[in-house]
Amino acid sequence: MRHTATTLALTALLAACLLGGCLEGSTSAAPQTAVVDLERIMSQSRAAEAGRAHLAQARQRLEQGFADLQKAWAKAPDKEREAVLRDGALTLRRQMAAEEAAVQNVVNGLLLEEVKAWRKAHKAALVLPRQNVLDADASLDITAAILKGMDARKAVFPALPVVSVKLPGAEQKAAPQAPAQAGQTDKTPAAPRTPDRKKR
Repeated sequence: MRHTATTLALTALLAACLLGGCLEGSTSAAPQTAVVDLERIMSQSRAAEAGRAHLAQARQRLEQGFADLQKAWAKAPDKEREAVLRDGALTLRRQMAAEEAAVQNVVNGLLLEEVKAWRKAHKAALVLPRQNVLDADASLDITAAILKGMDARKAVFPALPVVSVKLPGAEQKAAPQAPAQAGQTDKTPAAPRTPDRKKR
C-alpha cells in the first residue's frame, strides 16, 4: 500500500467518523483530546503488514494470470492477440485496484473500531490524526494503545482472486464474437469484470 495515499484517506475518514460521534457520553468535565499517528499505524500494525502480504499474493496471482494469457495467445493473429492482451491487462489492473481498496477498508475498519473503543473507555471528547496537529504533548499520543488493540485482533481480508485464462480455440467455439475477453479473471465468457472468488 502506498503510505501517503493511505494516510490521507485515513485522516479524512478518522476525522469524519470521530467528529460525528466524539461527544457521545461526554461529561461536563474538561474534554480530553488525544492523537493517533496514522503513519505509524500503517507501517507498524500487524493488520497493515498482513494487508501488504495479502496484496503481494494477489499481485503475484494476477501477474501470473497475465503471463499465462500471453503464452496462450502467442500464436494467435496479431490483431486478435493485441486486443485480448489489452483487455486482459485492463481487467487485471482494475482487479488490483479493487484488491488494494478492499485491504485498506479492512485496516481502516480495525483502526476506527479501536479508536472509538479507547475514546469511550477514557471518556475523551476528541481523537485526531497526529498528522493534522501542529504540536501536542506526548501524553496525548495514544498510538501505542491503538496498535496494541489492533494487534490483538486478526485482520480478515477477501479471498485471493482466481484467474481463468481462456484459450483461443475454446474462446472461439464458446463465443466467436468476443475473442478479446480471454484475459478475464472469472470463468464466464463475458465482458471483463471482477473475478469470482473462492475461500482459501
